[in-house]
Amino acid sequence: MSRNQDTENPFEPSSHLDSNPFENQSAKNPFQHPNDSAFSFDSQDTARGLGRAEAGQAGTGYGYGAGRGGSNAPASSGAADPYAAREADLRRREEELRRRETALGMKENNWPPFFPFIHHNIQELPDDHQPVMKFLYTQWLALIVTLIVNLVGCVLLLISGSSEGGADTAASAGYLPVIGALSFILWYRPIYLGFERTEGKAMAFFFYLYFAFAGCHLLFSIYMAVGIPSTGSAGLINTIQMFSQGHILAAIFCLLASIGWVLQVAGGGLLYKKVWDFKNSNGDITFAEATNQFKKNSITTILLHQARLG
Repeated sequence: MSRNQDTENPFEPSSHLDSNPFENQSAKNPFQHPNDSAFSFDSQDTARGLGRAEAGQAGTGYGYGAGRGGSNAPASSGAADPYAAREADLRRREEELRRRETALGMKENNWPPFFPFIHHNIQELPDDHQPVMKFLYTQWLALIVTLIVNLVGCVLLLISGSSEGGADTAASAGYLPVIGALSFILWYRPIYLGFERTEGKAMAFFFYLYFAFAGCHLLFSIYMAVGIPSTGSAGLINTIQMFSQGHILAAIFCLLASIGWVLQVAGGGLLYKKVWDFKNSNGDITFAEATNQFKKNSITTILLHQARLG
């Protein structure tokens, strides 16, 4: 049996056989994935970020800012609503309270500035009362300054070796808080309320309260201007003694205190007369009306008028 000469040699290399796997082939890298970006860390991070963003927009992911429902919108402000509602309610109540206070004639405390406990605003008084009231307020402030200078003068009297320096210093130290507070309560505040309350007979009592205690203040100022030793006054007598003994610093402060007391007498006297003339020109401000008002109102009511907000 003859061999077929067309039969191929099985050991002869042929094109249909597999190529050499160790041959350098440029066609394909066996370690290269068909999608290079799948194994690129930068590409994967970018893909993840894009995926989250798309998922967030589509409402199907759990990206940053997305809730369980898949929404990327901010968390519901429902948790803050109770606080906002409470704040709005507090503002509403505060405005309502202010309206009620205004209806009752009550106003916000604004004096003294460092610890407000009353309402004081001369600009709110009727225009024709403001000039006199400003001078009265200046008189009261000048009184406080005079009391301070008087205290310093008495301390210098003590340092200078005055025989009555101790008594003067102790008395002047008591005058500063006591006279300062009583002068405001007993004659300055009443005349302020008197000029503020211009609705007829209701203001009569406050004017007569001013006349009584402002008169006492004028007498006290005369007493202090004299400067009798051991009375707590650095007035004229103590001033002369300090100058004669050569204690110049003590003499200067005593002189300043003396000038302050003289101004209280002179300026306070002029203002007293102005208020008295206003009373005479107003038929509603009479002593009879003032006594009737005092009888109708208790001491507690009068004190509440003194301490009221407006």
